Amino acid sequence: INRDTGEIIDCQVMEIEERDANFQKFWIGHILAAVDELSNAKMKLVFYIIKNMDYSNNTLIKTIQEIINETGFSKMTVVETLKVLEKYDIIRRKTGVIFLNPNVLFKGGTNKRRAVLIKYNDLKNQPELPFKDEQEENEKAIALSAIS
Repeated sequence: INRDTGEIIDCQVMEIEERDANFQKFWIGHILAAVDELSNAKMKLVFYIIKNMDYSNNTLIKTIQEIINETGFSKMTVVETLKVLEKYDIIRRKTGVIFLNPNVLFKGGTNKRRAVLIKYNDLKNQPELPFKDEQEENEKAIALSAIS
């Protein structure tokens, strides 16, 4: 609409949508500090986590025992690797769930990454849930409800 004359003028409007397409982004700077403390086997475990995680929320829902069973790594290797990754804030853990820092790896757009990052940062303030080793199925159900 012309403000001066009131005449209606047809025109084409283009709306530009910002997208990151469907790329998986990996910020290598965050993981480089941890690499010095990770052996070849431990790096393979890092890639196992990345390959098997749920990209919609950056989680891997597995107990340590399930990871051991699926990878063949020793319990010591798995536990030590997870501790190093936690030390460098590459992951955060709740029993039965590994949360990968979206500032390290993420697949999706900027807004989705921000939403997952907020949930990831909220984990820092949540106490560990009181799980027992023999309650693996309950662990998963409770952990899933905690991230929803």
